[in-house]
Amino acid sequence: MSRLRNHLHGLWLVPGIVATALALLGLALVALDERTDVEAFAGNADAARVVLSVVAGSLITVAGLAFSITVLTLQLVSSQYTPRAVRSLMGDRTSQVVAGAFVGIFAYCLLVLRSVQEDDVPSIAVTGAIVLGLVGLALLLVFIHHFGQSIKVDEICARVARETLSAVDRLYPEPYGEPDPTPEAFTGEAAVLVVDRAGWVRAIAVDRLARELERARSIEVLVVPGDFVTATTPVAAIRPPDAADGRGAAAFEIARERDLEEDVAFGIRQLADIAVRALSPGVNDPTTAVTCIGYLGAIVERIAGKRAPEADRRFEGGPVVRAPGPTFERLLGEAFLEIGRHGQGDPRVVAAALTALEGVGRVAIDIGAEDRLLSVKFVASELAGPAGQSARTDRERTELAAQAARIRDLA
Repeated sequence: MSRLRNHLHGLWLVPGIVATALALLGLALVALDERTDVEAFAGNADAARVVLSVVAGSLITVAGLAFSITVLTLQLVSSQYTPRAVRSLMGDRTSQVVAGAFVGIFAYCLLVLRSVQEDDVPSIAVTGAIVLGLVGLALLLVFIHHFGQSIKVDEICARVARETLSAVDRLYPEPYGEPDPTPEAFTGEAAVLVVDRAGWVRAIAVDRLARELERARSIEVLVVPGDFVTATTPVAAIRPPDAADGRGAAAFEIARERDLEEDVAFGIRQLADIAVRALSPGVNDPTTAVTCIGYLGAIVERIAGKRAPEADRRFEGGPVVRAPGPTFERLLGEAFLEIGRHGQGDPRVVAAALTALEGVGRVAIDIGAEDRLLSVKFVASELAGPAGQSARTDRERTELAAQAARIRDLA
């Protein structure tokens, strides 16, 4: 399943399916021509060859142009915003379908061209090539417009935020509630499980982990999706120690890059990276940073109102497995602390972060999450203190102090 997700975010699977479908369409129309006497194309064999050659040559040129634009766009996004946003752009379905259509029309024309004979012109298929050629021109305009919109920083931030909010709703389906008490099964001496290679933890198959270590009393997962591990990093604690038999590592999917399937923090990381890069001296674009902070506030507000997924699962006749996700405090800090450090010299950026934190704090009050409200107050104090010292005017210091006081007084 994970490999399929990777391919769906690439530039070969979906375009390949579209191209193959158009090639098969060409063969089907040629076969249909052999069974019917419809004269959909009035020209002779030479005219049919010219039409097919022109359409094929034009579309393969357009396909080359499209792929060049794609590569340049990915390079621009990687260097200007964040390399982690490239995966989202490569998975853009419109771009994938259009690229596949260009290649597919070329393949369609080649397959029809080989069936053209002096005394037998597949008129329906040739007419189809003319129609597909016009469709290809329209798709070129769609492609250029779509990519022009896609590289706007506001569109990139909105796409990342939309995907992250969708992941939050999928991974955190229940409203906020108090966590269940900790079972006694997670005490005592334990054996440590490690994986066989370095990389990002993309997913953890808890069911498989329980099956492979069925003799264990309890299994405590020590990492979450989005953590980087090496071959010596403990990923799970197995109790009792003699239940560890060398299996279980395959339940941890280790990949070269992160994704949003089980890792909400990856979306937060992308927006934080864009904001930090916007605040760098070489870019100096605080407005982009403020935009990212706004989306981060919306994401953390959504998380604040959700209950963390059930960490403990008891398998009948097997172990109790604890696989907690990232804590609210960790996600909150990842969203705002780094941006605050880089933006402490710009009161507008810090003010935007404090406004977002105030919104998160009010959500925590509404649901009665006192622990989350305390985390919000801590992060706000971490941002407001250094920013107040760096403020250049009394007005800036006063406004920041007022915002910090509002958050401190939330109850």
